[in-house]
Amino acid sequence: MAATSTSAPASWSTRTDMVNLLAGVVTAILWVACAPEPTSPQHPFAAAASGPRFVDRTDDSGLSFEHVSGSPEQRYILESMAAGAAFFDADGDEDLDLFVVNSSRVPGPPAGVSNRLFENVPTDAGTRAFVDRTAQSGLLRGGWGMGCAVGDTDNDGDVDLYVTYWGANVLYENQGDGHFRDITTTAAAGDRGWGTSAVFVDLDDDGFLDLFVANYLDFDLGNPPGGGLPCSGWRGLDVYCGPHGMHPQANVLYHNEGGNRFADWSVRAGVGNDLQASLGVVTGDFDGDGDADVYVANDGYPNTLYINDGDGHLTEAGALMGAAYSEDGRAQAGMGVAAGDYDGDGDLDLLITHFSDDVNTLYQNQGDGRFRDHTAASGLSLSVRPFLAWGTCFFDADNDGWLDLFVANGHIYPQVDTHPSGYRYAQRNLLFRNVHGHFTEIGLDAGLTREQVSRGTAFGDYDDDGDVDLVVVNVNDQLQLLHNLGTKANHWLGVRLLSRFGGRDAIGARAQLAAGGQLQSRQVQTSSGYLSQSDPRLLFGLGLQSQVDSLVVHWPGGRRQVLRDLEVDRYHVIHEGQSTTVFGVQRQDPVQATAAPAQPAAAVASEHAYRPPAGWTTQQHYEAAVQLHRQGRFEEASAALGWIVERDPGYLPAHYSLAVNLFSGMGRVMEARHVLEATVQLDSTRTEVYRLLGVVYLNQNEPHLATTVLERAVALTPGSWEDISWLGLAYLRLGNLARAEQAFLDAARLAPWKPQPHLHLADLYERRSDSGRAAAHRRDFERLRPAEDAVDRDLRQVREFPMDARVRYSLGLDYLAQGRHRDAAGTFEAALQIDSTMAAAYHGLGAAHHLQGDAAAAIPFYLRATQLDSTRLTALADLARACFEQRRFEQALWAYGRALTLDPSRLDLRSRRGYVLALAGHMDEGLLELERVLAADGRRIDTRQSLAEVYTAADRVADAIEQWQVVLRLDPNHKVAASRLASLQRRSAGG
Repeated sequence: MAATSTSAPASWSTRTDMVNLLAGVVTAILWVACAPEPTSPQHPFAAAASGPRFVDRTDDSGLSFEHVSGSPEQRYILESMAAGAAFFDADGDEDLDLFVVNSSRVPGPPAGVSNRLFENVPTDAGTRAFVDRTAQSGLLRGGWGMGCAVGDTDNDGDVDLYVTYWGANVLYENQGDGHFRDITTTAAAGDRGWGTSAVFVDLDDDGFLDLFVANYLDFDLGNPPGGGLPCSGWRGLDVYCGPHGMHPQANVLYHNEGGNRFADWSVRAGVGNDLQASLGVVTGDFDGDGDADVYVANDGYPNTLYINDGDGHLTEAGALMGAAYSEDGRAQAGMGVAAGDYDGDGDLDLLITHFSDDVNTLYQNQGDGRFRDHTAASGLSLSVRPFLAWGTCFFDADNDGWLDLFVANGHIYPQVDTHPSGYRYAQRNLLFRNVHGHFTEIGLDAGLTREQVSRGTAFGDYDDDGDVDLVVVNVNDQLQLLHNLGTKANHWLGVRLLSRFGGRDAIGARAQLAAGGQLQSRQVQTSSGYLSQSDPRLLFGLGLQSQVDSLVVHWPGGRRQVLRDLEVDRYHVIHEGQSTTVFGVQRQDPVQATAAPAQPAAAVASEHAYRPPAGWTTQQHYEAAVQLHRQGRFEEASAALGWIVERDPGYLPAHYSLAVNLFSGMGRVMEARHVLEATVQLDSTRTEVYRLLGVVYLNQNEPHLATTVLERAVALTPGSWEDISWLGLAYLRLGNLARAEQAFLDAARLAPWKPQPHLHLADLYERRSDSGRAAAHRRDFERLRPAEDAVDRDLRQVREFPMDARVRYSLGLDYLAQGRHRDAAGTFEAALQIDSTMAAAYHGLGAAHHLQGDAAAAIPFYLRATQLDSTRLTALADLARACFEQRRFEQALWAYGRALTLDPSRLDLRSRRGYVLALAGHMDEGLLELERVLAADGRRIDTRQSLAEVYTAADRVADAIEQWQVVLRLDPNHKVAASRLASLQRRSAGG
């Protein structure tokens, strides 16, 4: 039976349900990059057309390792975060061994659970395999392990190891033969926070590797959040509590004093007072000044970029450099981080992985350490929303000269499998192929078909065949070795750079390779992704180019070295300052193995087909679809909305809601675009349709189309700051700075509480080299951002607990902090409809009217608040001020008197009471009160100002002059005091 349509005007009005549901959807969906697509300085050489392929070699590699971290149901946040791995040469035989971190369970680990060290050994078949050497190595250890870092801390030529834990971290000294000794106590490097990622790097150029340790949250297993009981969290599921509401920890910087002794330089270096819940860390010369900087991915806090001054002091500049927030100014859930020159322009760009329902953010380096969000323009904004991402790395998977991107995925809540959204706990990992700076996801074609709960990933050419292999650590599961089958036709060049300091890996060195008219830039960095460490060697893909023109090495400390005539398809070992290279291993024939067949992406499952009840109207079908969307059941919502569109094409709310569901819920951008383009043909008067279509065009990097539809949205709703801000972004993408500037200024004027326009203006003025205005708007952004975050949190709470008056009261307070007084008044009224005896809400409602300049309207609400709660001192004080402004002096004195009986020590209230007494005709009493306040605190400017005004009214001009003079001594810039003093002095001279 066909659905019955309601009339068009009435049906469209029901769009309010979806609009209200999606309030804030524009901040939940991608805010895209603004920079035009750069023109690459490269002339790409030819490369084999076939893409990379990986095969799972775990079973026949000897890597027998099962990660252990908590119970299957994951009751605590601690259980869901680990662990990492490291490729490094543990025994000095010039090949990559593997260290894997393990964790524990509550109340304790099963027998035999430990971190593991696997030695890389040749096989009779001419391949490579791994043998477990943990027992012999001295690395047998349990505990809640998290991540690791590797580096030659004592410059003796072998690689030492640092392991982070929830609890005390451990530093192991390599004895040179693959045996390690715990030196944590003597080295003084055993931080006891919740250690996550760590990295060795020489920050002060003294020849010794310092140690940066990222820390996460305060967590006590004996007193966990929520008492260890589940919280109602993600999409309404009962899951473990946290990280919201938990306290972040400070990161730690250890300075290497030599002799394997470290000193805590955290505060001295500028990192010890920052609290950000850090997870991923990577180092590199981001601003091109020759020293190593540090970038940290933070979970729910702004990411931090520490710029090194060359002497080991770090200045946090993430927001200033454009790498702290998303394009819309949100602090995202930073997990892992990768650094690499993905666009081939010679500087390090950044990729940060995030939670599901978001995108992984790509920051493009502008050449001076300033970054712009380039996620959409690079193709990375499509089809990633269902994935929760962790380990990541830029690497050339197919040796075509462009850095590809791997992302490890896996949810944190096993309970998600019971949710009808279609999201899954186990997820497949992603591989993005880079074609001239634009990424396309090819994971299924490349053999990444297995679904698992992945975390850390280590990258390295373990079999020395010239392509990068991967080891993925999976929660409560076997690790996975992904062997890169290589692209036979493409050539390559590998380089290991050894420092003059003991022959250790030259962490921080930068190399530029020229071949066939193309320049490639790499930096030596062992930290990568999440909790893990990777091959320190640099690998350059050459495509079909069989010769190298030159290799220029920039060593830490400033030395520059040029090498020519390097043989391709092999590794070279280069010692700092030596003019010749030592040949490393030559290319081996790739192991003949069969990659897993590529599997096509699954179509929408038949169980998502919409099965409508008989007899429903279109409106009822629509309301059911909206409810499905609210529940995160996006496939079912799309099926229901599509059913409505097909049977009742005139019902316009279904068209818009279908586009929203496809775009923000499922990441199916092109389908959403088609729906929206058809919708504007049906009805050209709907602002929200044009707005979303503009966002989609920007997501697809088509700013010319975006400006057209966003101009239409602004014309339909001229007062919408949101539409105007989007239009500004579109013009900024086009490089039309004048139109963009006007749009952002208009948006800031219309919504002075919103931080986003100020962030965009700061970026715009930086492009114009107007550092003063850029800094001013960045300060405005940082001032407004915390209140916006608080409102966002409260709105989520209101949606989850709509009948909780306290939640609405909290939202009202945050609206007041933003200056949104009308919104605050409405919110306090809503709280009082739920609880008419809530004194705090009456107080807030009074404040909302008072701050709008209506003291008379505020007084009854203040009075009601004091009647319901006679101890509410702040309400009494506000009541007194409102009565004073209405010249109801006796009521004001009553309120001040009541307040002072609650707290007689409040000098500010005594000062105001004294002033009101004087104005009410009690001059002597008022003067006496003011003088008593000054006797208690002679530096109170407000009291001296009041006293001066009273003296003036009493014609005690000399006394008034004296008070204004004291005010100016206390505050030389006090304009009122200067004006009143000058007036009184003229009056005195004339008299």
